[in-house]
Order: sequence, then C-alpha cells, then structure tokens
Amino acid sequence: MPWCPKCRNEYVEGITTCVDCGVELVDELPEEIAPDAPVTLCQVKDKETGAKFIAYLNYGGIQTAGLLPEEDGTLQLVVAQFEKEAADKMFADFSSMDELAEKDISELIPDIEKQLEELQSEEANAMFSELRTEASSVYVKKKDKYTDLKFSGVSFIIFGILGFGLLALNILGVVSLFNKFSTLIMALVFVVFFVVGITSLLRAKKLKNIVSEEEKATDKVLDWVDENITDERIASLFDSELSEEDNYFQVHSQLCQMVAEEFPLFSKGYIDQLMDERYNAYCENKDRD
Repeated sequence: MPWCPKCRNEYVEGITTCVDCGVELVDELPEEIAPDAPVTLCQVKDKETGAKFIAYLNYGGIQTAGLLPEEDGTLQLVVAQFEKEAADKMFADFSSMDELAEKDISELIPDIEKQLEELQSEEANAMFSELRTEASSVYVKKKDKYTDLKFSGVSFIIFGILGFGLLALNILGVVSLFNKFSTLIMALVFVVFFVVGITSLLRAKKLKNIVSEEEKATDKVLDWVDENITDERIASLFDSELSEEDNYFQVHSQLCQMVAEEFPLFSKGYIDQLMDERYNAYCENKDRD
C-alpha cells in the first residue's frame, strides 16, 4: 500500500500523490526518528577538534551539539534531530555534509577557527557598540546583563549537576525513570546545560570589565551634571509665559542639548532619560521648598 512520506497517511492502490501534502507517495515509510534523538553530522578524530565544532555550532544557536565515542576511538559529532537542518546550514558555506563525510573533517578547522574569531569579534563589538565615554565608544547599561549572565551560568551548571546525580541514581537502580536510550539523551541534555552554563559565566567574565567602564562613564557624566545642571540653572530656563507642559519640553530639550555638547558621543536615549530624571528631581526639590 502506498504511503505519504510527509503526513504518513496510508492510501489505496492506484493513488500516486498525497491529496493533503501534494508529495509523491512511496511504497514504504522511512523510519521515523524522534525529534530529540541524536543524529550524526560527521566524524571527528579527537576531542579538541570536536570542541571547536561544538563551539561553532553553539554560536549559531545549536544547543544540542555533542560528541559520542565509537569503539575505534573516533568521535561522532551529533545534534538532536530537530536541529540537524539548522546545523547542516551552518556548514553549507564550507561544504555539504555528504561531501564532509567523504574527506577529513579536520581540513575545515582553519575555516572554523576563522569563523569563531569573527563571531567572537562581533560579540565583543556588540558589547562595546553602545558603551562610549567622552572620547571613545555609546553608552549602554551592562550591569544588569552581567548579573543575568552570571545567574544563568550558575543555574545551568547546578541543573546539570542535579541532572547527572539523577542519572546516576537511575543507573544504580535507586530510581527507575529512564531506559538506556533516554539516559543517553538526558546525558546529552545535561552536558548542554554545562556548556551553556560555562559559556554564560565566560561571557559574564568578559562583561565584568565593561561594567567597570560603564560605571566610570556614568560617574563622569553624573559628576558633571551635579556641578553644571543645578536647580538654579534649571529654574533660569523656565519661561513664565509658557504652560507647565510647554516649559517641561523646552527645559528638557535645553538640558539634553547641554549634556550632548559636553558628551557628544553619548547615546541620545541615555541623555534623554538622565535629563528626565534630573528634571523630576528638580520638581521634587521645588515642591518641598
């Protein structure tokens, strides 16, 4: 009986095309693979080579990449079935996976290392693209991002440790939750947890220096604001003939211009927010008086 390879519906003899999917029917269905089942991308000779490929895939958003050992000592670079198509596309710039299977995968290492350097450089540039001091680069608050990365890293590592503890209990027979296949899949998942956790902590470590620069830049601006944009200076900008709302827009605009002239490379959004806070502080002080 013919079958549709896409929706897996069975048809009567004589029909050649699936009415729902529009694809040609086949005599036998291909073996169905679970979405989280590991599938091989290629074979690598050692862990160092495999680690570079995994790092490359991780930067591309592939989170299930891992290595499975073979009896001959080689290693299989694997990903979950649902990420295989995306992983294949990441290697498309170098060669198709069928071609890779026919040659030494280590030949791609120079290209992979170059791609990793470019990706890491882009990530570093993204970190600095919004952080500018008076003479260097645009301001963005990084302290919260640093805290989030650190928390995420620690959390993933803790979940990984707890997960391996659960697998150990399962293997020892203390609990019975997973069969051998499920144990393998879960082990890969917890390895991914460790990788994500360590990667997050490494990114947090890199970001820590930027946080320090952020605080220095902020302190410099705030010191200048305290010295030059006093309550008396703000009061002098008010026009008695304008409404309270119109005065706000006029004064706020002039304050932003003053800061922008002193720190021309700072983000306009940051200056706008800072002057909004300064204006509100002035109004609170005025009300108390």
